[in-house]
Amino acid sequence: MYSIIKKMSEISWNNSVKLILSDVDEMVADLYVPADPKIITELNQVLESGVAIFFISGHGLQGIKERVTDLLRPDLRKRVLISHCSGVEVWGYKDNGDLRDSPYHSLYDEKLNQAQRNDWRAVMDEVVEEFKLVKYPASSIPQFMKASGNNPLAVMYVDRGPQITFEVINGYDLSPEAAEKLEIKVPLTHGHYDLRIPILERAEKLLAERKLPISPRLGGVFALDFAVEGLSKTTSVKHVVDNEKILRSIGVDKDSLTNPNALEIWGDKFSVIRGGADRHMCEAVDPKVRAIDFRIENPEEFLPGYNIQVWDGDKHLQEGLLEYLQSRKTGLENTS
Repeated sequence: MYSIIKKMSEISWNNSVKLILSDVDEMVADLYVPADPKIITELNQVLESGVAIFFISGHGLQGIKERVTDLLRPDLRKRVLISHCSGVEVWGYKDNGDLRDSPYHSLYDEKLNQAQRNDWRAVMDEVVEEFKLVKYPASSIPQFMKASGNNPLAVMYVDRGPQITFEVINGYDLSPEAAEKLEIKVPLTHGHYDLRIPILERAEKLLAERKLPISPRLGGVFALDFAVEGLSKTTSVKHVVDNEKILRSIGVDKDSLTNPNALEIWGDKFSVIRGGADRHMCEAVDPKVRAIDFRIENPEEFLPGYNIQVWDGDKHLQEGLLEYLQSRKTGLENTS
């Protein structure tokens, strides 16, 4: 009989943290499904200890609420902020756990009038038709795979208002043979035949022709996001950490954040090679702030000069985050 020895991570819980900046998808919850109740339990305990959490995601507000924050204890939500659709808005909660009546920060109405919004969707329709994409609604990945098979042109098409996303699940990492069969020329990019690249380049041209302030960008592992130009997780984080009123609403003293240990970043996509949206959180704060990457990524692909550490526990993504959260109890015992 073999004995199983659990690997202990060298990354320990940060007992000085006051504000956590966290990605959502494949980090706190899997795509389009609710967070594991065990993660919710741990997050409740983190919030109860006085730490605030700022969830920053490319996904929409309603989805983040339903899958994560609605599951948190209502009396603890006042320590939570949400930034959705690549930073277009920042929302907070009232003391009773209800979402505030209006966001702290919103740029959607400021950046786009109704005519531009209509033009934007016309461009998206043109791209879908030109590339012969087959649109599916948002669903879990197993549901999508069951419905779409292996068709590389099948995409989950999600219109969130301030952001439109193509989830190119079957086409982001094509085999050379599969790429060759397509009528579309898919170039080899950073060692991958990624259908998102020609779609992005064509959409970029069409959006520029109509002078629309929309920026296509790679997101997550297989997403292609179309978001308001100039916005990112950087702009969203900067807006919050520089705003004393917002910080005070979640119980954080702005002066305390001058200590890099008072902040921590949780993400799963820091590589600059294939999008790496979570690296933008790092760019908004002191480079010494610790960022934990819960996906197995090559540190050579990270932004130089930033304190990005790859989680070295047994598990990764949501399970890795749970492993880290549960290690908190050991860290607290060691300081008591």
